Amino acid sequence: MTTDLPFVDYFLPTAPFSGLIIVGEAPGASEVELGQPFVGRSGALLTTALTAAGIDRQTCIVANVFRYRPPDNKAQHFFGPVAEAGESGRRWGRYSLGYVKADFAGELDALSRVLKDAKAVLAVGAVPLWATTGALGVSANAGKRLGGRLSKAPVFPTYHPAYILRGNYHLAEDWRSHMRAAAAARP
Repeated sequence: MTTDLPFVDYFLPTAPFSGLIIVGEAPGASEVELGQPFVGRSGALLTTALTAAGIDRQTCIVANVFRYRPPDNKAQHFFGPVAEAGESGRRWGRYSLGYVKADFAGELDALSRVLKDAKAVLAVGAVPLWATTGALGVSANAGKRLGGRLSKAPVFPTYHPAYILRGNYHLAEDWRSHMRAAAAARP
């Protein structure tokens, strides 16, 4: 794939791997600047919540569905009508924003290779839920144990930290319980 978008690769554990892989949507400005996923304001809240849930972030792989930062931080950049998807994008099925554009369909293949060693996946937000399971609707699926389509590991959908930051603090304890469930999971 050829693109001039900023790229941020996956964060690999700096301590023994726990088997938990946290998957977000795409890098933001802070992530591009620091070269790691989930390091901006949302990442700081995520780290705090993981710690409160008894999870050491340094033992997790932290990934994004798309490793490229979209213009204006809008995920719709990665999706389009079926004509822009080609066979490579159509095979992933339709998301609410359309089909994965052919230029970015390989990102799901790359993510599936990373997820092969997961014991559990924490899907943080709508795009990660769709990418890892094919399901839509974070609110309807938050905290459930779902089957994965990119690996055999169970997927635990949860809210994106930006959603919590937008005034949904009343969901913080549920959010942490989703994290604890993912950390305790066995395939």
